[in-house]
This record gives sequence, C-alpha cells and structure tokens, in this order.
Amino acid sequence: MILAFLPLTSACARSARPHPSPKRTGLNAALAASSSDSAPEASLSSESPYRNIDQIPEGKIIHVPTGVEVSEERLIDLLAPARVVYVGEVHDSLEDHRVQLTILKGLFERFPGKVMVGMEMFRRPAQPALDRWVEGKLDGKDFLKLWYENWGIDEGYYKELLSFIQENKIPLIALNASQEMEMKVGAKGIGGLPPQDQKQLPEIDQNDPYHRQALQAIFKGHGPGTEGFNIFYDTMLLWDETMAESVANALSSPEGADKKMVVFAGGFHVGYGFGIPRRAFRRLPEPYQIVIPHTKDFPEEKKMMNVEAPDLPLTLSNYVWAVGYRVLENKKIRLGVQIEPFQSGIRVSDVSPNSTAETAGIQPGDIIVSFDGETMENPFDLTYAVQQKAPGDRVKLKIIRDGKAIETEAVMKPSRHP
Repeated sequence: MILAFLPLTSACARSARPHPSPKRTGLNAALAASSSDSAPEASLSSESPYRNIDQIPEGKIIHVPTGVEVSEERLIDLLAPARVVYVGEVHDSLEDHRVQLTILKGLFERFPGKVMVGMEMFRRPAQPALDRWVEGKLDGKDFLKLWYENWGIDEGYYKELLSFIQENKIPLIALNASQEMEMKVGAKGIGGLPPQDQKQLPEIDQNDPYHRQALQAIFKGHGPGTEGFNIFYDTMLLWDETMAESVANALSSPEGADKKMVVFAGGFHVGYGFGIPRRAFRRLPEPYQIVIPHTKDFPEEKKMMNVEAPDLPLTLSNYVWAVGYRVLENKKIRLGVQIEPFQSGIRVSDVSPNSTAETAGIQPGDIIVSFDGETMENPFDLTYAVQQKAPGDRVKLKIIRDGKAIETEAVMKPSRHP
C-alpha cells in the first residue's frame, strides 16, 4: 500500500510554536517503505488497480482507476470540469511543487480570473494579510515573517508558486486552523474542550474507518505503543475538517461562487479522499479531482520502515504524476545563535561552536540591538537580516553585555547544515 509515501505534514512543518501532537520528525517528508521499490508490476491493489505506481517512469501521468497514461495537456482537459482540484505534495520536494505550478498555470490559462488557490500552509487568521499580499500591499519582509509564523518549511520551495499567484492576483485562501485552537485540541483532545471552545470547532466526522486505520498505522509506525493516539488523531481531524470547511466557505461566498479552487496540501490530507476532499464534499457536493505527485526514489533517511499499512478499499487518487525528488541547494548562512525576545532587543541564549557568532565574540546572555546598522526589535528581524547576507560578508553588530554597549564585527560563514 502506498500509504507509505504520503506526507503526513504538518506539526513538524510549522515553526514558532510547540507541537500539539507527539513529535513526528520526518513525517512531513514521507513515510515510505511499506511498499517495496522492487515490487513486481503484478503487485497491485485497490489504490492503483492497473498499475504499480512505483513502476511508473518519471515524468509520466497515469489515470489511476484505469492505468491509462495521459499527457500534461490532456490532464488539464480532464481536470477542467472539476470545481475543486486537490494536488498533494511532499513539502520539501521541488518536483512536487513543479507539478503544482504546472497544474495551476494550466487551469488559470483555461479559466482566467476564475481560479482560487487554497493552501494548507496558512492559518485562517492570516487571511487579511494574505489579501494585502496578493494586492501587492505587503512587502517582502512582512510576507516572509507571515510565512514562517504559519509554516516551517523553507519558503524557497514554494517561491515560484507564490510568485505566480501574486503576479496574477489569484485569490489565496488560508485553509488551516488557528494556532490557538490547534494548541487547545493538542492539549485536551476534542472531547476535552470546554463548551465555548467546542462551539468554535468545525463540524467534525470522527467515524471514517479508513481515515482512522491509516492514521493508526502511521502512528504505530513512528514508535512503540499507542499512548497519545487520540490526541494525534483529534489534531488531524481538526486540520482536515477546518481545511474542508475553508474550501467550502470560499467557494460558497459571493467572491467564489463563479470560481474553481486548486488546493495544495500534504499528500495524506488529500490522498484516498478521506482527508479534505470527502469532508469538503460533505459540505459542498461539487465535482473534484485528486492529483498525487509520487516518487519511487525517496531518500532512505526519510522513510519509515515499520509501517504496517492497512489494506484500504480506496483508490489513491484520480491521477498519479511520477516525479523525481530534489531539494533546495543549500546557500544559506547562519549566525550560529539561539535567540529569544527581550525588552530592548534580542537575547542570545546559546552560541554554536565554531560559528560566525562565536568567532565574533558573541556570548550567551548578550543582547543584540543592531545588525549592520539595522535595529533588532524581535527574533525575526535578525533572521531576516542574516538571510540577506552571503558568505564572506562583513557585518557590524552592536550588543549589550552586563549593561555596557559593545561593538563587534563578524564575517559570515556558510551553513554547515543541508
């Protein structure tokens, strides 16, 4: 079963906050390997009854129910009648995002001014800022701050996709639950919320047996024991139902009544239909299609080898697009400090050995008040300022140590991390 390749997404893909559910490092990438790369062509199941998707050549697109190959142009023809097109992803796969951009461009060219985009990567409270960004009224720094407040995956993976959305002023809908509600569910589960919080939840269907079976397999595959599964499952339900409600609300609104929507979300939220698609259809029964990019050559370090996938009587998707796997080339630099907000700047809580910061003499407890002449008011100011530099750049820092102002100079070093 190809449950293994679907990205569970999300808790580990969102930064700047505690994880509400058990830590699941790597699940946003892929769970991989309950289906074997060497599986014979005849090893088929309901998820893909005519083709073993691990045997589809890279670049080919297959209509899953029939196993028939289609071209990119024909795919757009076939997706065109749908009101909603769901395109899954492994978050840190450039090829998956290339597929998403190809589909969005094709549908936008076919239906100019009649396409919306919904993204898992943004929470509902971000909507006013997203609207300003689409209109060109939110600058690059503020948008980047918004991005990392909502999502923890490098914005560079989505750069071309986001540029196309903004350049063409395509309405962008924030689909996901607020951080506040996610943390409440992550602490107490849905049943443990007080009545006032229960009223704020979307309508939640807890009775999909296939959704539950698949998530149980993933949860067990991550480690021994079942403690915490109910909290984990309730958090996933919150995400899927909130995103489904957001899709239905946007398409039912006066602004969306004559539009289609392309939804970008982690593969597990759309694959098999039991995440967002089925729950959105319950609210707004409109035709939809699902496209899943899939790579058979997923890195071993990102696979989860002990997933015992259930045999679900569900087709994976309408189409599978076979792709390779590429990640961003690492061109980043880091100052090499852990930081926290402080009343008069940014406080350094730790300094990495052999880092730019250590070489510059920065110590734990120092307060960074300016970086190359820019005032530092919060941690994002420093993160953004560092990202604008290149290896070898010389920068001046002003710090406060034991109440005294100190000026130092640093030579930026390349990151040692992939």
